[in-house]
Amino acid sequence: MSEDRSNAKRTDGADEAPRDSMTLLNSTGAGSAPQIERMPEPDLRLMLPMRDGVCLDTYVWLPRGSSPQPAILWRTPYREEVLGWARLRQLRYVEDGYVLVNQLIRGTGESEGEFAFNSPFERTDGHDTIEWLATQPWCDGNVGMDGGSYVGMTQLAAAATRPPHLRCIIPMVPAADFFREMPYFGGAFTRLHTINWLKLISIRTLSELTGGFMATLPILTQPDWLRRLTMRPAIAAADDVLAGDKLQHYRDALAHPTFDDWWKARTILPEDYAAMDLPTLFITGNFDPSLGTMTAWNALAAHAPDREDRQFLLGPWDHGQVYAGGSDRYGPYAFDARDSADPYPIRLAFYDRHLKGRGDGPAIGGKARVYITGRNRFETFDAFPPNEVRRRSLFLSADAPANGEYGAGRLVMRREDVAGRPDRLRSDPRTPFVAPFTEAMGRISSLDEHVRHIDTLLFRTEPLTEPLALLGETELVLHLAVDAPDSDVVAHLAEIRADGSVIELSYHALRLRYREGFDREALLVPGEPVEVRLKLTLCSHELPAGHRLALLVRPDFFPFLDPNPNTGEPIATAIEMRTANITVFHDAARPSRLELPVLEGAGRVDPDR
Repeated sequence: MSEDRSNAKRTDGADEAPRDSMTLLNSTGAGSAPQIERMPEPDLRLMLPMRDGVCLDTYVWLPRGSSPQPAILWRTPYREEVLGWARLRQLRYVEDGYVLVNQLIRGTGESEGEFAFNSPFERTDGHDTIEWLATQPWCDGNVGMDGGSYVGMTQLAAAATRPPHLRCIIPMVPAADFFREMPYFGGAFTRLHTINWLKLISIRTLSELTGGFMATLPILTQPDWLRRLTMRPAIAAADDVLAGDKLQHYRDALAHPTFDDWWKARTILPEDYAAMDLPTLFITGNFDPSLGTMTAWNALAAHAPDREDRQFLLGPWDHGQVYAGGSDRYGPYAFDARDSADPYPIRLAFYDRHLKGRGDGPAIGGKARVYITGRNRFETFDAFPPNEVRRRSLFLSADAPANGEYGAGRLVMRREDVAGRPDRLRSDPRTPFVAPFTEAMGRISSLDEHVRHIDTLLFRTEPLTEPLALLGETELVLHLAVDAPDSDVVAHLAEIRADGSVIELSYHALRLRYREGFDREALLVPGEPVEVRLKLTLCSHELPAGHRLALLVRPDFFPFLDPNPNTGEPIATAIEMRTANITVFHDAARPSRLELPVLEGAGRVDPDR
């Protein structure tokens, strides 16, 4: 066993790598490749055979001492040379008496086989690895799983098979619904993320990553990437940047634009959640844009036996910070640095309880511990969503056009106060709106540029007379008509502060051909009014008195979403593009509205904070 754990190695680059993955990837994609700190040599590295003979690259670090200990397993598509496992400080598990195991999934790193996005092999490979670990002389038979994003998804896949020796899991920001998040965000294809993510799991060093990953400015200044994101047909856009099984996945995703059997084989279904009768700690962040945490949490509540040790933690983190921790600021938000710290002590207490039978578990204090920005504190609830949440409607209204920051759009509490003629948006896929200047100035979560655009409808309340706390998923009901067979609607829930700045709280999108469900494509009858519903991302925030709540409605969200050609043709092969005019109705007969999750009162608060 390794006695010296300090022998970290660094690879190419000049700057120290950030600990959170999104900062690391966006800065690298912009042309600045940080140094990557490497883990010390593992105590054991082997090609572990699966049931079909395919061998997976597996790393094992052992704690000091001769007695067998529980194992914590990561199953990841990310090479250490690319994302730098050491920055996550995983070796703390080894120092605290656990066996740490990192395994590259099929078709990534040095593992054999072909990559297939969340294919059934993620289930069987996870099961086989867990059961192999349990039989090793250095493992006491107890195995837990750890990790976020795709690594969180591999936990759900393995747990669905009920491995006898899997005792607990901590899925952080997992992907779980591929038509409400990547690669089809509300049905709109995420070409930027899909190509960049597949590139990420293809490369051997971080310096090979270009295209900004999820940052906007590098895309606009790298001609090859701008071409890839705007060219038609979309199915050919990755031909010069991806290859082999990664290119095949890109093409397959586009070839299956509905929730068909191909996607069902890659999705955790109700019967899978019903099998997950084990301690589970979900961790997500106020600033994480993914929806998988809530999807999985709600599905377990609906289909699996209830358990006191199924818990929910929401902290002031983004997608990468949920594992590594953040700082005392995030964009326009400021908070106590202790609240945004690395949640390792919570994870460790969870594993100690469920893998070693030691202690009382994490200090969550109830079913859910939730950070509420604005109040800037954690609150504990006995259910999530909390029983203290009530649904409240705000209706869209306008006495004059609601376009832009000088428009007349209003949010009113009473349906009888709804007034105004319909509002209109113009969607032109040849010139999608891009708002890079806020990003260039570091204004994270800012929608200042969006409200200045003529094709943004802005509806806002009067200044609030008392605080308004939102905790949960807002639903937007829109009555609209389009003069084309298809188009997109993008909604942003926002806070307008006293200084006039517009801060995003949650958002989502809907490609209108999927308004009846993601298992079918129902093109619009041009000019015919329809009702559509969008469920926005999780929001946990309190607006103070004097601020306004606002809704922004747009027809595009480039480069995050692929512009809709508006022709109704298959997205993969469409070449022609046309302008679409969207009419949004808000009258007594067609009451477009927000259905808000309003938190009445407060949860329990730590007395020492």
